[in-house]
Amino acid sequence: MHPRFSDNELRIVSYAQRYDVSRFESTSNELNDFLKEDALKNQKELISTTYLCCHSNQLVGYVTFTTDIIRKKDVHEEERIKVPYKEYPAIKIARLATDKEYEKKGVGTFLLLAAIGMACDISKKVGCRFIIVDSKQESIEFYEKHGFKLVKKHERDEHPTMYLDIMPAIEEMKPKTTELGDFS
Repeated sequence: MHPRFSDNELRIVSYAQRYDVSRFESTSNELNDFLKEDALKNQKELISTTYLCCHSNQLVGYVTFTTDIIRKKDVHEEERIKVPYKEYPAIKIARLATDKEYEKKGVGTFLLLAAIGMACDISKKVGCRFIIVDSKQESIEFYEKHGFKLVKKHERDEHPTMYLDIMPAIEEMKPKTTELGDFS
């Protein structure tokens, strides 16, 4: 049994052909098959991008991103943006998986926080306000713990859509300035 990892023990790398992912095994065959059979193909076709999470030289998890939208009507009233659009740009977490030997060790949380950080960075370049995920029912609590909200009309779906407004995270990351007066 592996102990819980601290953030400085894990690193994120862009998935490339040179990485061997053949031994990765999460509890989901669908997520395993995607990484081993489709992730690189999708990346070459500019459909999605996958990042691997490593501890030393061991693959412990991965996250895949693509773009999407969220409808204004699906966002809770208090989070609707005052712009004349019916849809908002979003980064979608298309896949997020942890190797079953490393579950409950902080890998999933590390990947999710890295995803939020990447989305904040991307938003400075292309404009993107939300992160969305089509969660598995058993993962809803995990995402809610990190601030994601369910789209009400999808809450009973097999993979309900959840979203996170990244504006508060961006605001929190801005450097705090203190007025020091005129230095001239």
